[in-house]
Parts: sequence; structure tokens; C-alpha cells
Amino acid sequence: MRLTPVKTSTGFTLVELLVVIAIIGTLVGLLLPAVQAAREAVRRLTCANNLKQIGTALHNYHDVRRQLPYGSSYPLPNTGATWAMLLLPFVEQDTLFKQFNFNLPLYDPYYQNIIRTPVSTYICPSDPQASNPILADRGDPGAPNPNTSAGLWYTGCIGPTQPDQCVFCANPTPAPDNYCCQGCNFGTYGHMCPGGLPDGNTVGMFGRYRKGISFAAVPDGLTNTFMAGETLPGHYIWNGIYMPNFPVSSTTIPLNTMIKDNGLHTDWWRDSGYKSMHPDGANMLLGDASVRFVSETIDYRLWNEVGTRKGREACLVP
Repeated sequence: MRLTPVKTSTGFTLVELLVVIAIIGTLVGLLLPAVQAAREAVRRLTCANNLKQIGTALHNYHDVRRQLPYGSSYPLPNTGATWAMLLLPFVEQDTLFKQFNFNLPLYDPYYQNIIRTPVSTYICPSDPQASNPILADRGDPGAPNPNTSAGLWYTGCIGPTQPDQCVFCANPTPAPDNYCCQGCNFGTYGHMCPGGLPDGNTVGMFGRYRKGISFAAVPDGLTNTFMAGETLPGHYIWNGIYMPNFPVSSTTIPLNTMIKDNGLHTDWWRDSGYKSMHPDGANMLLGDASVRFVSETIDYRLWNEVGTRKGREACLVP
């Protein structure tokens, strides 16, 4: 008898196909978070490198001028400048810098196109807003701000200087011994402070005033003092490279306070703090030009103490 070989199927059954699809779906589900985490790690590193470049540029500026650039030309109504603008030649943007006429306010029509120029060193790619860095509706009546400006993801640190209100402090009244609320008015008008203070009364390394701070005026030590840090420019209305109102942030607002401007321009003392889209914290630039990722769980008192340049606190950034 001649036996005929039995033909076997080389295809998959429906059950086998479903099992394979389920396995592939599981693997993709496991892989996707890892890919996203890897991409965020790259973005966070880019962001830290940007801050490092800014820190190096600030030191180079200080070497030339013997002081840091002033935080803002505010409240002068007929001129316009910010520390980020003054630093442009030191972050390889000399051509852009030479287009500015510092005898004109930044809302002057002359600047209409110039102030729409983004600067890659000032942009953190972790924020989705980075894909559209030109921000509109920045201006308001009576202020020296243009209506449109390229965003600024890194702001100069005024420490616990009062940003008009200290709503997160147990004691919201500015006083020299109030660790989370000192000076007043972003360091601009001293006569608005209880008891009176000189104009330019910031306790940080920057202020909203035409006054540059020298490293010699930082007895707390450059290693222990914040110089700048990350923020989200879409969260507060007056942020921008070319916005003299306040290209600075205060440590009186806890790190990663994710409050966004309410559209009424009335909540800047809550929404203009340091924050980022990185998980669990933000990159901060110290006075020695080093960059430290600071956890959002940092002790609130320590957060403010590292913000002062001469508070005489014995503290180190964790």
C-alpha cells in the first residue's frame, strides 16, 4: 500500500493571530513609555544645556561690565530693555542685538518684526509651546510692553522679593526678616514698601529695575544662590524676551505652581513663578553657572533662602 503524505497548513489560526496581536500590543505598550521617557531625557538635557550657556554668558558679561545685566529698564516709559536682550551678544546673537535702538520703547512700530525673533537658547523644548514661541496679547494699556514677543523660558531670579503680593507666605507682609516676602514691587519702587526702601530693592541677583548686581554683592556665595531658572511663558501674560514689565521670577511662588494666567491680567503673583514640564521639578541656574535640577518637593523655606544673595543663610541646594 502506498501512503500519501498528509498536507499541513502553514498559516495561522485565528486564535494564534489574536495571541500574536495581543503580544505585539503589550510590547508596544511597554516600549512607548520608555521611548517617551528617553525623549524627555533628551529635552531636559537640552534645557539644562541652554541654562548652562546662559550662565556662562552671564559670567562673560560680568567679566566685561563688572556686573550682571540689569533685569529690566522698567519703569522708564520711553526706552526698553531686558537682561535677556542685553545678553544677546554673549549667546551668539550679536546681529540681532545690533538691531535694537535702546532709545525707543519696545512697543514702538520700529520693533514690530524684530521682537518676533525667537532665540533658541531661551527656549525649553519640553514645553509644547516651544513649537510656537511667538506669544501674542502680551501688552496692556499704560505699560511698556509690546503686544507680541518671542517667549522667554528662563527668567532672572529676584529671590523672595515681593511680586506685588506674597499670597503663599504665612506672613504676606514684606519685611527684612520675612524669609518668603521681602522688598516689594519686583524690586522696582521702594516707596511702595512698608517703611520705605530705595528703588531697586531686589534681594535676588536680578530685579525689575535698571540696576545690575555684581558678584561682590553676593556674600551668600554664588554656589548657593539662584541666578535664573525655568518657567512656562504661556502661563503668565507679561513674559517675553522683549517684555520689560518682568522678565524675572520670584521664589515666593513655590516651585511648579501650575497656575495659568486667568486672562484678566490679575494673578501674576501666583502664575509667574519657576516651573517646567519636566516630571517632578525644574532646572535652576546657580550663580557659579552650574545647573541643578531642583525637586518640586524642596522645602519652601530653603527654596526662598537660596533665592537671596545676601540673606546670611547657611544653606546648600539639595
